[in-house]
Amino acid sequence: MRWGAGSISGDMTRTAVLALLARRGPLSRAQIAELLGMSPATITQSTKRLLAEGLLVQQAPRPSVAGRPSIPLALVPESAHAVGIQVAHEHVTGVISQLDAEVVHSFRRDFDPAAPRALATLTALIRAEIDELERRGLPLSGVGVAVPGIVEPETGTLRMSVRLGWTGLPLAARLRETLGVPVFVDNDISAVTAAERLYGPGADEADFLLAAIGQGIGLGMVLDGAPYRGAAGAAGEFGHMPVQTDGPPCACGNRGCLESSVSTEALLRDARAAGIVSGEADLDDLDAAARDGDRAAVELLEAAGTLLGRALAGVINLLGPTSVVVIGEITVLWHHLDGPLRRVLLEHLLPAVRETRIEVRPWDDQLIAVSAARVVLGAPLAAHRQKG
Repeated sequence: MRWGAGSISGDMTRTAVLALLARRGPLSRAQIAELLGMSPATITQSTKRLLAEGLLVQQAPRPSVAGRPSIPLALVPESAHAVGIQVAHEHVTGVISQLDAEVVHSFRRDFDPAAPRALATLTALIRAEIDELERRGLPLSGVGVAVPGIVEPETGTLRMSVRLGWTGLPLAARLRETLGVPVFVDNDISAVTAAERLYGPGADEADFLLAAIGQGIGLGMVLDGAPYRGAAGAAGEFGHMPVQTDGPPCACGNRGCLESSVSTEALLRDARAAGIVSGEADLDDLDAAARDGDRAAVELLEAAGTLLGRALAGVINLLGPTSVVVIGEITVLWHHLDGPLRRVLLEHLLPAVRETRIEVRPWDDQLIAVSAARVVLGAPLAAHRQKG
């Protein structure tokens, strides 16, 4: 398994072992070594520490075809917990996750990032989850916070968030100081991408992209086995790729960004302006209009699929991934977008990357918060330069 620079070392070994056991269930040391492509001696040393910390337990020996019986190692799910928080421009979603990544508690609260005491409100919400863990006597590994915007990998400082209206906020440091626990802050789509690399099907792929399309548009990248964020954490702003010379104004201040034409917010804006749906309509209403054969609705979504396909073709040609995973609220409309998008990909992809798979997954409202919790476990991979 490749985790960047072709190998696993240091804290990444710990992360890789724990994530593998969360995905696959109990495994012997020899199986772990084989699946991770590491030496048995390294795995023995790493698992010895994890056993001493109470994160792993040895199960009863299993007969083997030849030689000594194998001794499976299993996670102790309740031995560690993480709080995962998604901060959006209208709400905060939170979860508490066990070591095996199972969610044992979740919540969703309205949130106004522009309010004078927004950070204090966010801190209080997180504090309530920490207090609940303490009340139940459950160990806490840390807090993961996922936000839309550009996050400095070294510090967890939110450099800029168009959605939240926060700029230059040392979010990780502020929360760490107030809460008194390890805190890791990451871009929301980067958190999902890192979690996919650790726990999802992406664990078996060294090069894939994750396109998140909702009110905003972001792109997560795993290249040569490791999430790629760019020199200052600014990589992946797919929604701000310029695609139209004189397109609609974008929230970032520019015009003609992909997000200003293809995001769910933009599609509903255009559908309302064209009289396709009412002012209170949502994506399901736009979907219904297109299904019913409304010509304007069909043309709107066909144009969106074409534009998205062109932008995606350029990224695939540039990076050459094995697959592209599509998530987000846009998936409700995907059966309308899929045809024109794939036609454009067929026209514009280079022969070497035409086998790139496009995988569309149903949207889960808790996905980003769950991924933020997993960032805590995957800190060496997900937020490897932050010190919790």
